[in-house]
Amino acid sequence: MPKLLKPRKHAYQRHVCRQCTAVFVEASHLGTHVRTSHSTTHNRSPPGTLLLNSPTDSVVHEKRRDHTCPHCAAAFGAVNDMTRHVRTVHEKRRDHACPHCAAAFGQAKDLTRHVRTVHEKRRDHACPHCAAAFTAASSLTTHVRTVHEKRRDHACPHCAAAFGEASHLTRHVRAVHEKRRDHACPHCAAAFGEASHLATHVRSQHPDNTQDNEWQSSAAAADVYAL
Repeated sequence: MPKLLKPRKHAYQRHVCRQCTAVFVEASHLGTHVRTSHSTTHNRSPPGTLLLNSPTDSVVHEKRRDHTCPHCAAAFGAVNDMTRHVRTVHEKRRDHACPHCAAAFGQAKDLTRHVRTVHEKRRDHACPHCAAAFTAASSLTTHVRTVHEKRRDHACPHCAAAFGEASHLTRHVRAVHEKRRDHACPHCAAAFGEASHLATHVRSQHPDNTQDNEWQSSAAAADVYAL
């Protein structure tokens, strides 16, 4: 059992439960306490209850999503995540330009991944089960879970489809059920529900636009349009 401490006025880096007066040394212990002791309670604090030590605690341990996008149903735990979503998804801003090609991205991490994957050809994370290798550790984890373990943890609420990644479920719902075509071709009037379909279209219908082909392929690989 995690060690339970008595609340102290000057406790150093304490993690206080918002449902009761329990105080923990580790944030992970607080998370376990919330899940096991308050799993059926509401996220409202009784009068006189001490609040969590940091706003991040309520986001991580209670899965709170208090910041709703003004343009769609997406919700986020931090306001900066919501701002980034609006900027990249709705405003289509691509402020992070690749120094090696014409590619541009909405987030710095996507630019970093693009440079490592496309230009540096780095694959530092090797799969222990096959010859696949990936740029990011998270991509390796997803690969093992979906390809080797065959897990499909993200079920569509509208049909029987299930996916290994949440981003794939989101793409499926938008393209199949909402009939959204958010990925417009820069060379003609065609529009597509998925970035990979746009990339295929550009390669086959506009083969002379090599720079755009590279941008579309890297954008599809990085999934820059995902939430």
